[in-house]
Amino acid sequence: MVQFAKQFNNVALLTYLIPLGIGIYRWKFLLPTYRPLVWFALIPGALLNGALAEYGRHVLHNNIIFLRLATVGETLLLGWAYYYAFHSGRSRFVLLAGLGIFLGLASLESSNFAEHFFISYSSFIHLVQSVLLVGAAVAYFEQTLRELRNIDLGQDPIFMVSVGSILYYAGTLLVFISEMRLQDQADIIWIMYIIQFVLLIVFNTFLAIALWHGDQPSDEYTSSPLDWPSPPS
Repeated sequence: MVQFAKQFNNVALLTYLIPLGIGIYRWKFLLPTYRPLVWFALIPGALLNGALAEYGRHVLHNNIIFLRLATVGETLLLGWAYYYAFHSGRSRFVLLAGLGIFLGLASLESSNFAEHFFISYSSFIHLVQSVLLVGAAVAYFEQTLRELRNIDLGQDPIFMVSVGSILYYAGTLLVFISEMRLQDQADIIWIMYIIQFVLLIVFNTFLAIALWHGDQPSDEYTSSPLDWPSPPS
């Protein structure tokens, strides 16, 4: 079962390439609001969680630093996408405040526990990340219900990302909390990771759907004042 879990991990990580490929292929047609999702699939996804984390695990025998950076990258890039998806100044302010608190706590954790930064992976920062991103997803659902927009929600990129975020970040939080209590039982931890890998595949599926429909504005608020750089081809 452990060997199966390790192989399944590789399969799950490869699914980052699906939304990344769609994002690059449709980059010219993506609205600027949704381009952070491509960078999400590339930097914290395929690069940090994927290539570098596996390099650290197999070659350096330590991938904690890459996983920590991936956590920060995921939160910032999804937060950036939600910032332009929210229509009210209050929602944007609360989101920015939450991101500021997240960065502050992440920095505090790494500075106060520097001796453990490269050898242990606290579930605390995952708890803060999950609360922030699940909260942002719920806020977007509430905004959608309040505005009663006449759109197909299956073609609303941020709605699809929100569904994936709630499933993935709420589900994997339980895995990370359990992991901290089972540090001396590596075999059981790997079996528990199967849950995370399944949820990652589900999340990347929703992310791919979102990017496929990223050229369709849901309303007048979908424009972004920033021009995102193109990903490397």
